Amino acid sequence: MLPIYLSLTGLNMRADAKLFVGWFGPRGLASIVFLVMVMNEELPGNDTMVATVVATVVLSIIAHGLTAKLLAARFGARAHSESGRAA
Repeated sequence: MLPIYLSLTGLNMRADAKLFVGWFGPRGLASIVFLVMVMNEELPGNDTMVATVVATVVLSIIAHGLTAKLLAARFGARAHSESGRAA
């Protein structure tokens, strides 16, 4: 979450928008890509890395699934109310 937030520094985005993008960012996909890159090296601990990535992806799916509707509704409501103020 923090790396995504920091990478958006300098853009004209509100802090809550950066946090929203960071929370729903590419955590699972990035983990899988990095795992595939190192698995070909047959390093010691490959089983641990696979288990860690699987846990990360599964927990990410659960956490995002449980929070998506609530956070999207709050973010949408805030964006809608701010667009009404600007008009």
